[in-house]
Amino acid sequence: MNCDDFRAAYISGSIGDGERQHLVECPDCRNEQPAVDGMRHLLADSRLWEEPSSQLEEQVVGLISSSALTPERARRRSWRTSVVVGAAVSVVFVGSLAIWALARTPGADWKVPMPGTAAAPAASAVVEGWNHAAGTRVLLTVDGLAPAPAGSVYEFWFSKEDLHVSAGTFSGPGEVDLWVGISRGDYPRLWVTLEPIDKDATPSGVTVLDTAA
Repeated sequence: MNCDDFRAAYISGSIGDGERQHLVECPDCRNEQPAVDGMRHLLADSRLWEEPSSQLEEQVVGLISSSALTPERARRRSWRTSVVVGAAVSVVFVGSLAIWALARTPGADWKVPMPGTAAAPAASAVVEGWNHAAGTRVLLTVDGLAPAPAGSVYEFWFSKEDLHVSAGTFSGPGEVDLWVGISRGDYPRLWVTLEPIDKDATPSGVTVLDTAA
């Protein structure tokens, strides 16, 4: 399975054993997964959509034709463009820059520090959140955290006592855009674990960042 096959299956929700194995073996797809998760949630918001204009095809072709892309940027754009193209069969996204404007909107609804734990004492993070009717969008800025070992990812959790909801995974330090379909007010604890890539959907015992630390 190549990256294009995996990404098409991931976007459509058709994830099987082959796709899971590809995700284990392909660092590029793992790195792009959180960003695409956030885009999929944004694209599901009906407020951002309207009926396509008669000039849609001409505009899309013009944008593609005029773009000068390096191989690296072309690879990244092909991953993200797949999401938009799939949805545009019936409707068009209002303003292609709206996704990134939302992802980087200043003035978050809340912002909290997330200290490192004994498992990652040099690590720290800041979590910014935007509250939406359909859930919570998160911008996680991580410093001092080593890249996840091969076969593992970091996973971000919203928790209330023994109830845990995953907001997605990432592979190392930097900025991570995530989305979760719940309110932070209902799940006040925010934390990050190191997880093996497997079928177990529960948190591991390795916590690296935690607002409760």
